[in-house]
Order: sequence, then structure tokens, then C-alpha cells
Amino acid sequence: MRLNKLLYALLLVITMQGFSLAQEREVSGSVKDASGEPLFGAAVVVEGESKGTGTDMDGKFTIKVAPGKNLEISFLGMKTKVVKVGSSKRIDVVLEVESQDLDEFEMVGYATVKKDQYVGSASSVDKESLKRKSVSDVSQALAGEAAGVRVINTSGQPGSSATVRVRGFGSVNGNRSPLYVLDGVPFDGNLSSINPDDIESMTVLKDATSTSVYGSRGANGVVLITTKKGRANQSNIQVESKIGFNSRLLPRYQVISSPEEYAEIGWSAMRQRGVLEQQRNPSVFNAAYSSVEDYANKNLFGRLGFATKYNMWNGDPTQLIDPSTGKMRPGVTRKYSPEKWADYAYQASVRTEYNLNISGGNDKTTYYTSLGFLDDVGYAINTNFKRYSGRVNVSHQAKPWLKGEFNLGYAHSKSRENGQTEDVDNLFWVTDNMPPIYPLFLRDAQGNKVPDKYFPGNYQYDFGNGRGFSGTTNAIAQGMLDRKDRTRNELNANVFFKVDFLKELSFETRLGGQYYNKSIDNVINPYYGAEQGEKGRITKHKQELLNYTFLQLLRYTQSFGNHNVQAFVAHESTTYDKTFMYGNKSGLVDPKSNELNSAIKLAGLNSYTNSYRLESYFGQVMYDYESRYLLSASLRRDGSSRFLNEKWGNFASAGIGWVVSREKFLENKKYLPYLKLKASYGTVGDQNIGYYSGYDVYDIDNFMNLPAATFYRIGYPDLTWEKSKIFQVGTEFTLLESRAIDVQLDYYHKTTDNLIFASTLAPSSGNNVYTVNDGLLTNSGLEFSVTGHVVNHEDFKLDLSLNGEVLSNKLTRMPIDNTTQKPKVLDNIGGYARAKDHSIYDFYMREYRGVNPNTGAAQYTMYYQDRNNNQQYDNGEEINSLYEFEAANPGAAVQQTITETYTKATQMFVGKSAIPDVRGAITLKAAYKGFSFTTQWLYGLGGYSYDNIYANMMTNRKIGGNMWHADVRNRWQRPGDQTDVPRLSSGFNANEQNVNSTSTRFLTKGHMPVTMVRLNILKGVGPVLQIAEGYTLELPEEVHHTLDNRTDPGWPTTWFAPRLTGKGAFKSVYDVMNNWGANHGAITYGHIGADLITLASMLRIPVNMHNVPEEDIFRPKNWSLFGTEDLESADYRACQLLGPIHK
Repeated sequence: MRLNKLLYALLLVITMQGFSLAQEREVSGSVKDASGEPLFGAAVVVEGESKGTGTDMDGKFTIKVAPGKNLEISFLGMKTKVVKVGSSKRIDVVLEVESQDLDEFEMVGYATVKKDQYVGSASSVDKESLKRKSVSDVSQALAGEAAGVRVINTSGQPGSSATVRVRGFGSVNGNRSPLYVLDGVPFDGNLSSINPDDIESMTVLKDATSTSVYGSRGANGVVLITTKKGRANQSNIQVESKIGFNSRLLPRYQVISSPEEYAEIGWSAMRQRGVLEQQRNPSVFNAAYSSVEDYANKNLFGRLGFATKYNMWNGDPTQLIDPSTGKMRPGVTRKYSPEKWADYAYQASVRTEYNLNISGGNDKTTYYTSLGFLDDVGYAINTNFKRYSGRVNVSHQAKPWLKGEFNLGYAHSKSRENGQTEDVDNLFWVTDNMPPIYPLFLRDAQGNKVPDKYFPGNYQYDFGNGRGFSGTTNAIAQGMLDRKDRTRNELNANVFFKVDFLKELSFETRLGGQYYNKSIDNVINPYYGAEQGEKGRITKHKQELLNYTFLQLLRYTQSFGNHNVQAFVAHESTTYDKTFMYGNKSGLVDPKSNELNSAIKLAGLNSYTNSYRLESYFGQVMYDYESRYLLSASLRRDGSSRFLNEKWGNFASAGIGWVVSREKFLENKKYLPYLKLKASYGTVGDQNIGYYSGYDVYDIDNFMNLPAATFYRIGYPDLTWEKSKIFQVGTEFTLLESRAIDVQLDYYHKTTDNLIFASTLAPSSGNNVYTVNDGLLTNSGLEFSVTGHVVNHEDFKLDLSLNGEVLSNKLTRMPIDNTTQKPKVLDNIGGYARAKDHSIYDFYMREYRGVNPNTGAAQYTMYYQDRNNNQQYDNGEEINSLYEFEAANPGAAVQQTITETYTKATQMFVGKSAIPDVRGAITLKAAYKGFSFTTQWLYGLGGYSYDNIYANMMTNRKIGGNMWHADVRNRWQRPGDQTDVPRLSSGFNANEQNVNSTSTRFLTKGHMPVTMVRLNILKGVGPVLQIAEGYTLELPEEVHHTLDNRTDPGWPTTWFAPRLTGKGAFKSVYDVMNNWGANHGAITYGHIGADLITLASMLRIPVNMHNVPEEDIFRPKNWSLFGTEDLESADYRACQLLGPIHK
């Protein structure tokens, strides 16, 4: 019995011991990447069980697990690691980047190559860079990411695509846009249908080695878009929510915003018109008016001036202005205050985005699927973009020799694009140019708003009957009452199969493309505006696209010792069909409907299809020896149905590279761990010249119920490819053992011939122009990209990147002019001109020479030929176009003078171009533990732009016809005035109205609005603030150097022009300098003077001079107790009495 008890006790002890060995215990640890950065959200799971946890923001975890069990530790983008739990209670794991091998490789065309063995030029944008930019369209995310890639956002409409240019301007009249390739398939859909959150990477191919394999579509660069895929043995669920805000933050033009000041300037212009009228016909003028001031008073409102209905002031309209001062008489009051149109046109809006994606897989099958929703409300009223998107990406290794992939993306989007037209309904144009005297809402004779009979509870908008600017329209009203809706459903899909015949030989085939249908519904209200007489109108466009590409490719990959070869041959066919249907009806029965059946009068109905086919045969060989000596070559032959006779084109490329750092003499050099030299040459083409260019075109119509054909244009049967030849040399290198600095430099020279030009035909032919292949265009440039890993610590990282491009663009041969059978001398396209040895963006215009100080008339340069040798200009001797005259009369003597007649001034190349000397981006990235910060600045140095908006604001047409810029305050008003702003004369004649026509007066070098500030310490008073708002400006080089050398040239110099008010310290530039007291100050971007004055009043710091408009200034309410007439003196008194709080 005792033995049994002993055995029982022993068995119990053994059992308890076994139980304790199998009992779970708490294990802690950390998960980091190879650089020591903690990984937040890494999965820690007990192998074979559902039990698991995740790491916190410091990469730490705690889990209960029995000894002997395995922990699976995984993180997105990292290799999963399995760790066995032993006796230690702590497990620290370092995960390797699973995509490390992928990072070393790059997709270029139809092949994948190691980055350090690639001889071409490609720039990649990873998913993290895309995520940092909350964009609705992926093209916008390319801004600043790659040297030589220019991104221009031409619209503020949410969901709109950017204009992308790669390495200059590849054509004169043809296509300049790059080819987009989505997961290996050329993409002709809408980029806004691709959810940026689904994108793994974007790669921009720039040189011939990269793009020549795309043949007819690669002339302007190629953008490869690769979507995300699942990873084997990793399951991930990601939920993301973003919120952002849209608002109009860019500073606008300084304008005459006060109705009273606008009327005073209008009166001054009318007075000057009276001066000119009196000079033209004194007897008639003196019989009707007692003085020019009387003329201005009597015509300020009426046929010659503002429309009488827009007189917003009480009292006699002929007595509003005091002739002795030119100012509004004291005591004049308003019937009403016109609304600020911009306050009703723009809004602060919200952008919300939600994304869900699930990915995972095993050794045979991987998957990625996502759902996305975007609601991007525009800052312009009644504009928005909504997108519902989804994507499925599945890959399956069915057999060891057979692999298949399926990728499907769908997007349904809706947008409203009110106010985005290119006519008088454009919100931006109207709000920039609407004079401040015009109300947004209709007023009755007493100045009261008129209730809207069609929309009870609202006021009727003023549609400008008799308004001097944008008459009979109201962009804000039509933005609210009309609808410009777009609805689109889009699919992009591709199916891919790969068969491995041998280890070295495989066959690949891919069928992919895009389908979309798009509905454009424009509904114009029946109550007001342009279609009021037609009782409203609905215009409906239907578009349907089917575009697909079928690829068959045979690939060979082999290594022979140190020799590595990759080659393929392929055939590709493309089918493109885009169908259009258009309907237009007036007489709306139901203004809320988007259907044609809701209108009664048919005004138009038609449809057509644009189609083309492309057949391609191509191949490529890539070779390297010891990954040191590199060679690449490709050949492609394309046949396009867009051409009638010359359908086929051949395109080839070759590139070489040398990885110098692999040579023995550079091995283990710590200061230069990586160095590669490369060069390439090749040809690419462009087929985008229309769809049926080779055929004569007729319009079909009805003649007495019989078919009739009206000749539209002749065909161009011999038209063929534009071809580009691209040469490039470059280098890539890394400095220092820590790889602290990465540098890439590329020089390229691109020559495009067979340019598409419109050639003039003899009138006897019955046609004006004939489109031909002729001319030669060159683009050459230097691209640079430098990334410095400034700080690379475990907890803190800081990277600074700089990229840029120096571009030269030139036409080296002009097309033949059929009327002369000689090369065309000049193609004047208004502001620019195309000519041999000039850039396509060289400015060609009249040269502005300032203002006649005695008369106030604008002056221009005029060249003339002194035919009678009398050493002076005689009527008819002027030269209208200098370049064409000198080409027709080589060596002829020409004289120069000044003219005040705009139409007699000479058009010429003015030595300025729109192309910057250098442009690029600066990017700063910082990361601290789990937080990151990124900022990017785009820059451009040199180059000019024509400021058409400013030109409109400097108008001299009939008063009330446009908003005036604040610079009209500096206009000439009396003999002896020294200014560069001509007199205003309310459109006295055509020549006077031409003062804001195209000339060098409105060429600008991107002048910035800035505020200059100086803080003085005045004994007995304390700090005193000076403020001057104005603009930076560029002086001619010789003037700059002359003035700069008068002081220490080592100091940075910024030339600054203050905005003048015509009175006090800002009466003239000389007055500003005299009162400023020094030639230095602190300069801040933007006009922030009003904010500084408010801040100064809070700190009790007086402001002794400023040029900020009084209506923009806010001071404490009790400031008015210290005076309202002389506000600067009141400022001193208030600060002295209330006492400083800045100490």
C-alpha cells in the first residue's frame, strides 16, 4: 500500500513536471529592419495556431507561447522569419527587405534588368513617394520626382490630368506626350481611373535604349506604371483613411478693389480722353464742354463711360468727382456695396479618401485586391470628382513550367466641371477681371437686390445687360444654375501566360487593354444667360473606347561562365476604336433632367468613330561580362494604318556601359564604392497625326432631300512618321563608404526630323495649306540628380535631393514653302515665331520702349528702310517683321527709331525665351522613429513668360471694360511724369486701345510678390516698423553688374520694385528710397503687410510707412479713438498711450 502511494506520488510529480514544461510563458522582444529602424505593425504569430500579436510603434511585442514552439514574424515588404522559442524570454529579430532583390532590378520595356547593369536612363517613383502626394490623378505625382520630366497642372478641376513633358519638346505640331504603359500594356485610358494607392511604382524611360523598343509610340518618353501584387506566405490587410483640404492659396494680382478708386481712375481716363478729343476737334469740343473736367463729369456714366444702371452712388452722377482733386466728393454715399465676386466663386473644400486592400498567398498563388473611394471637392464652386475603384491581381504557378496572371481594374467616376470652360463662363477669368463696380446680384433703381422669381428665397443674379465686362453672362450664376456633368465607367485588364520550354527558353503572351464609356452632359438653364431665348439647352456627348494589345514573345536567358545574355523576339498588335455620339436640343421641359427627351427642339445629332491598327515586330539583346561591361541593342518595325502610303517604320537602338567600380583599380575604394559610365544611340517615332490623314475629307449634308458632299480638306497620302534620333552619355556614382551621396548625370542630344508642318499652297490650287513631313528640331540638355543622405542614424534619418535639367531647343531646318519652293523663313504664331536656329519658344513681338513723358503715349521700337536717304522716317517705310525683311533683303541697311503707333512698330526676335535656363526640384525627407516628414520645392531659373492676365488688367479700352491692376496708379497723368505706364484715355481710338496688346511690356521673368520689412529702433519710442509690398524683378545683365559693383558684390542682391500708391512715401520709387533710409531689409514671399500691421498693433509697435490698401488692414477697434484721417499718426499715439507689450 505504501509502495502504491509512493508510486502514485512519483507519477504525480512527473506529470506535474511535464505539465509545467508544456505550460506557456510570456516572451518579449523587438522587430527591426536592417538599418535598425523599428517596424511598427509587424505580425508575430505562433506557427500553426491562430494566436498572434503585433509590434507597437517602437517595434516591441509581448506574447505568451510555450517553449519549443515557432514564431512567424512578418512585415509587408520584408522576408518572413521563423524563430524557435527556447529558454530565453527575449527574442530580437531583424527582418530583411524581401524586395531587396526587386530594388536591385528595374522594369525597362519588355525586360527586367539589374539597375547597376542598365545602360539607359530611367527614373523611378516608388509607392511611398506616391503616397506622400495626395493626388487624384497619378500624372500629377510625377512633379519634381525625375530630372528632365516637366509636369504642368493646367486646371484646378479635381480629377484632371497633368500635362507631362519628357526631355524638352519633341515636336512642333505633333504629339509631345509620353506613352503610358500599365502592367505591360500600352494605356490609352484615363489616368484618373487608376487609384494611386494601387500603384507599386512608376518608372520614366527617357533615352533611346529605354524607349526605342516601343517604336512608334516612344518618341516622347515612356511612363511605366506597375500595380501592386500579393506576396507568398504573407497575408496583409490595410485600411487607410485620408482627409485633406483644398483652397485657393496662391497670391493673386494686386488690383483696384475699391469701387470709389475705380471710378476715380475711370474719371481720370475720361478726362484724358477729353484732352485728346479737344486736340482732334477743338471747335466741336468747346461748343459742347466748358473744360476737359466737364467732359469727364458728363461722360463718366453713359454711352462713352460706365453704364448708367451701374451707378451705385447717391446723387447727381455728373457731380460725383471733384474736378479739383479727381477724387470722390466728400459725403457721397452708396446705394449698395457690390459683392466681391471671388468670395462667391471659391470655397475651402474637403478631400476625403478611403482605401482597403487585402493581399497574400502561398508558394503557388498570390493575390492582391483593393477597394477605394475618393471624394475630391474642388475649391471652385460646384466642382468635384468622385471615384469608386477596385482592383484584383492574381498570379498562379499552375505547373513548374506554366505561370498565369490576371489583373483587372475598374473605376466608376463622376465629376462636375462648372466654370472650367475657355470662354466667358470661366470662373477664374471672370473673378480676376471683373471691375469692382459691378454687383453679382441684380439691383433695382434703389439698389435693392431683386428676388428671383424662378428660385424663391434666392436673389436674381445680374447677367450684365449693358455691363462693360462679360456682358449678358454671369460665370458664378451659370456655375450654380447650369450643370457640366461627366460620368465614366472604365475597365483595364490583362491576362498573361508564361511557358518555360527550357530553363533558358520561355514563351510569354499577354492580352490586355482598356474599355471605357463616358457621358458628358451639359445642361444650360432656361431662365437666364446665353440660352434664355432658346429656353435652355442640353448637349450630350457619348464616348466609348475599346483599345487592346496582343503580345507574343519568345525569351532566351543564358549564362556562359562570366558571360550573361538576355534576348527576346516579339510580335504585338494593337486595335483602337473610339466612338463618339453627339446630341443637342433646346427648349427644356425639365431643367433637372440630363436626357435629350426632356427638350423639344433638335439642334444637332451626329456620330463617328476614330480607329487605327498597329502591327509591330521587334527584338532586343542585352549582354554583360562579369556585370562589368554592358551592351544592349534593339530593333523594331511598326506598321500603322494612320498613314496611307508610308505605313512602315524601322526603329533601332544600341547602348554600352562600363561599371568602373568593378575594375581592380577601383575595388574597395571607400570614397567611390560605385561608378558606372554609359552611352546610347537610337531612333524612335511618333504616329499621332490624326486617324485618316491620307484621305480627302468631305462633310455629308442634305440638299433638297438628297445626299450632298461638301469638300472639307485634301488628304496627305505621303505623310509619315516623325522620327527622332537620340544620343546620350552619362554617369552614375556613389560617394563615401557610407554611400552618403548618390549622383546621376546625363547629357542627351535629340534630333527630330520629318516634322509635321503646315505648308502654304499656291492660291490656284484651291487649298490654303498642305500638311507635310519637313523640318528639323533639336533638343539637347544636361540632367542631374543628387541625393545626400545627410543623417542616417537608427532613430533619425534625413535625406536631401536635388534634380534639374538644363535644356536647349532649336529648329535647325524649316519646311519648304510651296509658294516659293524655298525653306519657309518664319512661322509667326502670335508672341512666338518659328525660324531656323531659334527655339520654338523664342518670343517674337513688338518691343516696348516706355512712355513719352510729354504726352503719356506708349512708345515702341520701329525699324525702317530709308528709301529716299533723307535720314528720317517717311510714311510707308516701316518694317513690319524684321526677321523676314532681313531674310528677303540680306545686307540691306535699316534704321531704328521710336513710334507711338502700335501697328507701325516692328515685330522682331527680342532675345528672350520661355524655356528656363535650369529647372527641377528640391526634396527634403526626414524620419524620426515612426514619424516622417517630406517637403518638395519646384524651381525654375531664367526664362520668361508672357503675363496675359496682367496685360488684360492694364487695358485702355472703354472704362468699365476690365479690372485694373494696381499699377495703373502709376500711369502718366500730366506732362513731365516719368513712368512706364501709359496714359489712360478710355479707348479714344484703336491705337490707344493697343497699349496692352502683345509687346515686351508684358514679358516677365516670373517676378515674385514679396514684402520688404525693416525694423528701426527709435530713441524714446522703441521699435518702429516699415513695410513695402512689391515685386522682385530682373534687370538687364549690364545694368545689374554696373549697380551691383557699386556696393559689395559678395552680398546677395535682389532687385525690388515697391508698389506705388501715388501719395506720401509711395508717390514714387525715389520717395520710397528717401523714406526707407537704407538699401536693405528682410524680404518675405507674398504680400503679408496687412498681417504684419495687425501683429504690430497687438505688440504696440507703430508703423511709420506702408503701402497696404486700407481696406485690407485690421487693427483693434479702439484704434479709431486716436484718429481716423492720419492713421500713421494715430498708430503712434495709440502705441504710446497703451504701452508696449513686446518687451
